[in-house]
Amino acid sequence: MQPVLLTEAQRAAFDRDGFLIVRDALPAAMVERLNAAADRLYAEGVAKEGLSSRNHWQMRNCIVEDEIFLELLDCPTVFPLVVGILGWDIHLITSHLIVRPPSPPDTSVHFKGEGWHRDGGQSYWQMQEPHPRIFLKVAYMLSDQSEPGRGNTQVIPGSNRLIGPPAQAEGAPHPYGAVEICGKPGDAFLFEQRTWHAVGPNYSDITRKTLFFGYGYRWVRAMDYQTPPERLLPLCSPIRRQLLGEVKTQMGVYLPTDEDVPLRAWWKAHYQNSP
Repeated sequence: MQPVLLTEAQRAAFDRDGFLIVRDALPAAMVERLNAAADRLYAEGVAKEGLSSRNHWQMRNCIVEDEIFLELLDCPTVFPLVVGILGWDIHLITSHLIVRPPSPPDTSVHFKGEGWHRDGGQSYWQMQEPHPRIFLKVAYMLSDQSEPGRGNTQVIPGSNRLIGPPAQAEGAPHPYGAVEICGKPGDAFLFEQRTWHAVGPNYSDITRKTLFFGYGYRWVRAMDYQTPPERLLPLCSPIRRQLLGEVKTQMGVYLPTDEDVPLRAWWKAHYQNSP
């Protein structure tokens, strides 16, 4: 499949808004396979752990749990957009499956209103503002989130360029300008770590399922593991091995050779000389 490259209009929109929606990122057959894997892991996880106090279940580092997730690592309709934004010196930061069944009927509109945040853990508190862009996430919708109120991810357009938290009226459930990202199964969206976001309640009768794949610069430590998942490396192309964190030389993270970053050659062929 020919990769779908980032356009200048998409780049400008992402720089302006801090997120970008990709319609029909995954074909129906792929969505069906991903749902089968997600449903299996969810059933096993809930049977063992139950739901959280926030009425959801999640699994980090899900990429090691089913080989179908590995196919998303360099998804041709989405990953080239990531490379267009961040460049070639990147790896996988996280793979994160989140499932949210319908919320209890009395769930307040303030649900998770206090949960508005930027990603990055301690980096948010320790970096001098204005923050640089250091990683972004791709969210793949596996359930129907085409209408608001289905546990959709909420974002504040343009908040990637803010210094400090977004303004919010006293007593309001969300900051000014908050919107829900809507889409059907197979749609995806990208958002960077500086973009303020949260999740809303799921007032529907549909269980909300979303897969998040995070990519960041290789000098940003992965969230999910200390060393690359050895079981997956033999299954991978050189580019996928880079994305899983493989490093070939001693200084390969900070002064990478072509052997450390095979994605560089791909970037040069597709982006360096593009109009």
